[in-house]
Amino acid sequence: MERTILHCDLNNFYASVECVKNPEYKDVPLAVTGNPKKRTGIILAKNSIAKKQGVKTGEVIWKAKQLCPNIVCVAPDFASYAKYSNAVKQIYLKYTDFVEPFGIDECWLDVTSSLKLFGGAFEIATKIKEEIKNELGLTISVGISFSKMFAKLGSKLAGNNEVNVITKFDYKEKVWHLPVEKLIFVGRRRLPEFKKMNINTIGDLANFDEKVLTEKYGINGSYLVKIANGTEEDEVANFNNLRTVKSIGNGTTSIIDINNFEQAKQLIFFLSESVTKRLREQGFKALCVHFTIKDNLFNIISHSMSFEDPTNNADDIANYCLKIFNSCWNFTKNTTLIRAIRISATNLVSDKQSFQCNFLIDNSKQEKLTKKDKTLDLIKSKYGDSKIKRALLINASHINCEISDNFFEDEL
Repeated sequence: MERTILHCDLNNFYASVECVKNPEYKDVPLAVTGNPKKRTGIILAKNSIAKKQGVKTGEVIWKAKQLCPNIVCVAPDFASYAKYSNAVKQIYLKYTDFVEPFGIDECWLDVTSSLKLFGGAFEIATKIKEEIKNELGLTISVGISFSKMFAKLGSKLAGNNEVNVITKFDYKEKVWHLPVEKLIFVGRRRLPEFKKMNINTIGDLANFDEKVLTEKYGINGSYLVKIANGTEEDEVANFNNLRTVKSIGNGTTSIIDINNFEQAKQLIFFLSESVTKRLREQGFKALCVHFTIKDNLFNIISHSMSFEDPTNNADDIANYCLKIFNSCWNFTKNTTLIRAIRISATNLVSDKQSFQCNFLIDNSKQEKLTKKDKTLDLIKSKYGDSKIKRALLINASHINCEISDNFFEDEL
């Protein structure tokens, strides 16, 4: 049976939620923004009125105000966004168990087995749209197709609160003339290389020699050709199987560009404390840490390190990150400064799981450190995070306490 996949994308999600919460914003240009004082002063989302006046996601606030002087700027309310996102998913789950989130505002739905229950794909999409509008006051764009990636492309091509269908009979006509960058996974870095190979449209990519792209990009080259032809067979995950936590991470943008090791070390320990606190709260230890730096030209450097014994101790994670940092960054040689840092604990295991002890490591010291961290957790939960801190962090005025468990806020 041919698959029927929906991609549902909430329109102007952050801004739309703000308009639902505050009806007085519905008829004015509105933007959800970061904090300029903490160097996250960009447009995170805008409503359709602001969009019509030229405001773009990712541009700085002052530029948006030049384009739209009467724009209303509000701070993000991530707790509300998560609440509405979860409510939308509950509506999706009425129609299928195969609901796979792609960020907070997008989901794929495989409704192949639901067609006899609820009617055709267009009917299901219409019912979902109406339910979300009536119950939550939000709108979505829906793409319908036979592959995940064409369904996503379909929602991108659909207008607000509209449905776009791409079938096996018309995908060449609807898709192949579009610029290749419209496809997911064709990023800005790859685009110049594609232009040199005369790959300008999705059709160009679909008809390009797959062997050449495989030799150049490995399995990713072959995969891109399949996406362009609609032959990728990626399945939509079952929502009930997505609950396993794969990683826990936090990142933040420094209030000033970091130009010395001591400032970097302070930020690393600050983030390590945040990540390991979440590990302990959720009953995990990590066997690997992923460390990412963004410089002030927005270049990204990422490295990982695995370790023999699982840990949820802040000192351990921080020291592993310092090893990575020292191997990939040198303040005397680098011509840029550090804007943001992210730390993610990965390869998670239960903190109740038994492991073979490494006799070369003083495990009693590890137990004391873990006990210390748990004591600090109790103090902070009762009196607040600011009531007790490391001596290292007392004068760390460059640290932005607005951390995110998503990627750097600048990328939202």
